[in-house]
Amino acid sequence: MNEVAIDISGTVVTDPVLRQTKTGDAFLTFRMAVNERRWNAQENTWSDGASQFFSVTAFRTLAGNAYHSLAKGQHVMVSGRLRLSQYVAQDGSQRMSVQIDAHDIGASHKFGQTSFTKCSDPVIPSSDRLADDIVTEVTRTVENEQFGRSEPASDEEATEGGRALVDA
Repeated sequence: MNEVAIDISGTVVTDPVLRQTKTGDAFLTFRMAVNERRWNAQENTWSDGASQFFSVTAFRTLAGNAYHSLAKGQHVMVSGRLRLSQYVAQDGSQRMSVQIDAHDIGASHKFGQTSFTKCSDPVIPSSDRLADDIVTEVTRTVENEQFGRSEPASDEEATEGGRALVDA
């Protein structure tokens, strides 16, 4: 399988949103920022560099566990598959978004402490999660909210039959 694997460490910048696909599989979306830090030897201080933003999507068990564990402002590590999507913005310009299909999400212990609670193993269906139109639409909606490109879909529009996952 040809895919670009990526591991990043950064800050969750949007509240994680848990929804479900047409087939009932849970998926979670959030945005995170990776901020470059550089040492300035002349001033003997650290300084902030450019920020890079990523849309993260997690599925099934990872989605549910991450939803109950993550919050805006937390420092996390994400491991997954990198995806680049091109689109035409409302002004007609070509744009690109950077997305990560997460395989694993973990708390960073660089700035704090966590505790771990093991959950029982669920049965996971084998359907192709990336082919689901709901996932594609919600991913675009999260990016639209971040960059102010258009009105986001409501929870009812983004879930089958208006079923939004609140606690999975």
